[in-house]
Amino acid sequence: MNSGVSYSMFYEILLNLREYFHSYGRIDDSNAKLDEIIKLISISYSLAKRGEKFGLEYVRRVSESETGNIRNIASGLIKVFENEIREPAFHNEDGTNIFGAKPSLNIQPTENEFAEKLVSEIEKIDFIYLLKTHRYSDFDIINECFGHFVRENFRNNKEDAQYMTPYEISEPILDIIFSDMERDGYLEGDALNHFTIMDPTCGVGTLLIESSNHFTRYIEHTIGNQDKKNDIISHFRKHGMIGQDKVNRMVRLSKINALLLGCNISNINNGNSIVGKSFIDHYKHKVDFIFTNPPFGAEYSIGDLNINDYPILNNLQLNINNVASELLMLDKCISLLKNNGYLAIVLPDSVFAAKGLNSLYRDQILKNILVKGVVELPAVTFAQAGTRTNTCILYIQKKQNENGCKMFMAECKDLGYIVKEKMGVPVKIAKGTNQMLDIAKCLTIGRRKEKILSEIPSVTQIEYKDLTENILKPSFYAADRYMTVNSLTCLLAEGYQIMKLSDIAEFVTTSRKGYMVAENIKHISVLHINTDCTINFNEVQKFSPISKGRSCEEGDLIFSKINPRIPRMAVIPSKNYKLVCSNEFEIIRPKGSIDAYTLCFLLRTDHVKIQIQSMTSGTSSSHSRIKREQLSEILIPVPVKKRQIEKLAKMGETLKSAINKIYESETIIDTQLDVLEHVFKAEANF
Repeated sequence: MNSGVSYSMFYEILLNLREYFHSYGRIDDSNAKLDEIIKLISISYSLAKRGEKFGLEYVRRVSESETGNIRNIASGLIKVFENEIREPAFHNEDGTNIFGAKPSLNIQPTENEFAEKLVSEIEKIDFIYLLKTHRYSDFDIINECFGHFVRENFRNNKEDAQYMTPYEISEPILDIIFSDMERDGYLEGDALNHFTIMDPTCGVGTLLIESSNHFTRYIEHTIGNQDKKNDIISHFRKHGMIGQDKVNRMVRLSKINALLLGCNISNINNGNSIVGKSFIDHYKHKVDFIFTNPPFGAEYSIGDLNINDYPILNNLQLNINNVASELLMLDKCISLLKNNGYLAIVLPDSVFAAKGLNSLYRDQILKNILVKGVVELPAVTFAQAGTRTNTCILYIQKKQNENGCKMFMAECKDLGYIVKEKMGVPVKIAKGTNQMLDIAKCLTIGRRKEKILSEIPSVTQIEYKDLTENILKPSFYAADRYMTVNSLTCLLAEGYQIMKLSDIAEFVTTSRKGYMVAENIKHISVLHINTDCTINFNEVQKFSPISKGRSCEEGDLIFSKINPRIPRMAVIPSKNYKLVCSNEFEIIRPKGSIDAYTLCFLLRTDHVKIQIQSMTSGTSSSHSRIKREQLSEILIPVPVKKRQIEKLAKMGETLKSAINKIYESETIIDTQLDVLEHVFKAEANF
C-alpha cells in the first residue's frame, strides 16, 4: 500500500484473514474471528505510530530475541501482541484493556505456518506511509472498507445488528443537518477549529464515523488553503470525535473503526452514559453535534441518577420512581450540547405521541429547545435487529424557540429494502426506493414558505401553533392530510360546512358500565366486525372473554381504535339480548342531522380515512391506535342546506335498510342450515 490504498486490496486482506482462521480450524464463531482480525490490525497500527513496520522481518527479530529461533513465528507474534496492547491507546479510562481482562491471541506457539500467513497478510497494510503522508482520503477508504466488513459480519446476527444504524438513514440525515449548519452560519469563524462530534451510545461507531466523515468532507470542499485544511482535520481527528458505549466489545470495534480513520481512539471509552460517572461527563456543554441511536425500553430508578445531568427532567420536579432510558438519553444529550449545538436522535414512537411523562417532556422541549424537524421511519428500519418498533428521528438545536419558527415533518415509508427471514435469519433484501434521499434533497435545496414541501414522500413544515396538542409525530402532519382538509373546504360552496367529529357526535364510552358475558349478555370483539360494517353475531354468541365489555345500545356507532388502517366500525342493531363491546372500541352517539349509519360510512370515505390514519401512533404498525382526543378532531363535511340535509337523511335510511337486509339474509341462511341439519339427523335416526 505504499502508493496509497486500495479498497479492494484491503477488503481482500480482511477476507483472507477470516478464511485463514476458518481453514486452520481455530475459530468457528464469526464474531470471534472478527475480534482476532482487529487484534492483528491493532498491532500493525500501534507499531507504525512509533515508526516500526509490522511484518515477518519484525516478528522474526522478536522470535529470535524471545526464543533464540527466528522460525518460531507464532511465539514472536504472541509476544508482539503482548507488548503492544500495553500501550495507553488500548486502555479504557478506568485502566482496563479494550481486549479484555487477560488479552491474548487465539494462536498456539507451535502454529508457525498459521502465524506466518496472518503476518504476511497484515504487512501489506503500510500504516507508516499513511501516517506520514496524512492523506486522510486513504484512511477514509480503509475505514469505509472495514465498516462494510463489519456490517457483513453482523448482518445475519440479531444480537449484533442492534448496534448498527442503517446507512440508508444516516447519510441523508447528515446531509440535512450539515446543510442547516452552513445555512445557520454555525460553521464559521473559530467553530471549525474546535468542532466536536459525539455518540454517547456509539455501538461499533457507525454514526460517529459517518458524522466525522461528513465534517471532513465539508472542510475539504470549503477550505481552500491546504495547510489550514490539514490542520483542522488533524485537530478534529485528535480531539473532536467522542464516543462511549457500555458494551466493551462494541467499544473495541468502535476504537478500531476510529483507528482506521486515523483518529485518536483514546476518546472512545467504555462507560454507562446514564448511570454514574463516565468519560463523557467531561464534555458537558461542550459538544457541537450529537448523532445517536440509543437502546430503549429499559427503565432507571430516579434514585440511581444524578438528576442535575438531566436538565429538563430536573426542571419538571416529578414525583416518580422510574424514567424510561430513551427520555434519559435525550435529556443527557441536551446537557452535553453547547448552546446552539445540534442533536439527531432515534427514539421510539412513545416519545413523540404518548401521554404521561412523555407529554410533559414534550411540553418542556417545545418551550425551551428549537425543534428543527422530525423524520418518521418505516417499521422495517431495524427489522434486521429483530424489531419492528415504530421510531422517529428527533432533530433539535439547543437554543430558545423563536416566534414564527417552523419545523419540518417528514414521513419516510420506504428505505429501499425489506427484511425477510431465511432459515430463521433476518436478511436484508434490496427492494423499492430509499425515500430518505428524496427527503434530504427536499430539505437541502432551500426551504420554501409553503406548508407542503413534498407530497411523496410527505414533507411538510409547520409552526408550533399548528401542532395537534403537543404531538410531534410526522404522520399527524402528513401532506395528504393537509391536501384532504383543503379539498374538504371546496364543499363549502356546495351546501356543506366542515365540522369536527366531536361537534356532531358524543363520545360516550367512559359513561357506559362494564359487564361480563352471561346468558343474556354477549360480547363484541374487534375481530367480530365485518368489512361491510356488519357484526358477525354467530361468533359473538360463542365468544366468552375473561374481561368485561362496555355496555352498547341500539344506534351506537362502535369504532375500533386499534390499527385503524384496517377500518372496523358498525352500528349496533336491535337484539333480544344485551350487548357489550371490547375496550378497544370507541362508542359514539351521533347528534344533529347526521344519523349513525351515514356517519359510519362517512368514516370509511377516503377523505376521512386519510385523516384517521395520519393520527395513529403506537409501538409498531400492528399495534397502532388512534386516541379519543385525535379521533374527535377528525373533520367531517356536514350539510347545512335543506336539499343536502334531506339527501343525507335519505342516504342514512338506505344504508340502514341495506345493513338490516344483510342481517335478515344471514338469519334466513342460518335457519335453513338448521333445517337441513335436523333433516339429516332425522334420516340417520330412521
